Amino acid sequence: MVFPTFVIRKLARSEEMFAQIKNFVGLTAHMSGQVDIDAMSLAFDTLLQAHPVLAGHLERGPDARHQIVVDDLLHPGIWVDEGDSRSYGTATVQLDQSVSLVNLRLTLTNGQAELTLYIHHSLADAHHQFGLLEELFSWYTDAMGTGSIAPVNAQPAPEPLEVVLEERGIRKQRRSGLERFMPAMFAYDLPPSKRATTDGNPAVPALVPAARSWLTKRDTQDLVAFCRTNRLSLSAVVSAAILLAEWQLRDTPHIPIPYVYPVDLRYLLAPPVSATGSTNPLGLATYLAEIEPNTDIVALARDIADTFRADLSAGVIQQSFLHFSPQYVGNPPGLPDVVLSTDGGPAPTLRTPPNLELVGCETELFFATSAGVDMYCSATIAERLLIEHHSHAPPQDKSIEVIQSLLCSIASEYGWMTE
Repeated sequence: MVFPTFVIRKLARSEEMFAQIKNFVGLTAHMSGQVDIDAMSLAFDTLLQAHPVLAGHLERGPDARHQIVVDDLLHPGIWVDEGDSRSYGTATVQLDQSVSLVNLRLTLTNGQAELTLYIHHSLADAHHQFGLLEELFSWYTDAMGTGSIAPVNAQPAPEPLEVVLEERGIRKQRRSGLERFMPAMFAYDLPPSKRATTDGNPAVPALVPAARSWLTKRDTQDLVAFCRTNRLSLSAVVSAAILLAEWQLRDTPHIPIPYVYPVDLRYLLAPPVSATGSTNPLGLATYLAEIEPNTDIVALARDIADTFRADLSAGVIQQSFLHFSPQYVGNPPGLPDVVLSTDGGPAPTLRTPPNLELVGCETELFFATSAGVDMYCSATIAERLLIEHHSHAPPQDKSIEVIQSLLCSIASEYGWMTE
């Protein structure tokens, strides 16, 4: 039987890359307390009603570009696991962009709950994804409190970055930001990269191995207080720690480290963009780290921040993604391994019923690509700083250990501790 389909729109260039590599991101909320399956199912149905594009899937059009398509088939619904049975890469987790663009998984074990929202990266970045999670828990709270959820209005499909920029008069400039790496291109006798590659792209998205570290609330408070006193963003200090850790572990002290990190443009544009109003409203910031044995973490963080502000003032970051072709090929040949990092910032408090509380989050990356993936993620959740390293280059935990040590010692080394 053939079901009628309706094309919502084609993917823009900034979104097409994520379709080519079948990139999904899983955001897991660790909850203290149990979750009612029926109420969460109702909340998830409401999420799909409020954002009909989430119930769609991807198909290739006649021009070979991907497009978002909806049909009359019902969404497969929530995956429910009772017990600790989170087995990735098996039939339990089936991420297929030709079937669905969003999935929800609920794991119930030992009186606790984990909720994972999987979403295709062409539809949402981290800020957008957490905005959807906020809505989901808000409707779940309503369902638990009254047994029902008020009717919602269907929202239009979020706009791509290109439309957001055009509406605000932002055009492509001569600079992309990657020019900063030219002095390091083909300039060094590079050691073999440790990032794994394969002969061909996997048929289905595969989970990228990851290591994680949580700072304690006290260590996080000390670090935040230190940053405020020194007029540094937490993001800049975390970036400096990541680069120093990479420099130590690479054992190539004479080779600079190219650093790339996406920048959330939502509040940097006028008018601003809502959490779910655009798919991936991002810019790209770059920095070439020239690190020496006596490099100071604060000085490095300040230089990263100064470089960011200069590029933002020049408008380079805002239009940077307009320069790139929609493909993921991994690290450019002739360039030292690039460090890629993304900062989710402080996560807002989720609205939850009594006896249910968010105690932590983590992310999972799924790719179908032969190019090695290597990416750091950070965010502050429930007053604790989380650092993740998603990488095909083993071992991921070594860099995490060095980063945590640097961040936990910075306040005491510089004579700043909270009472």
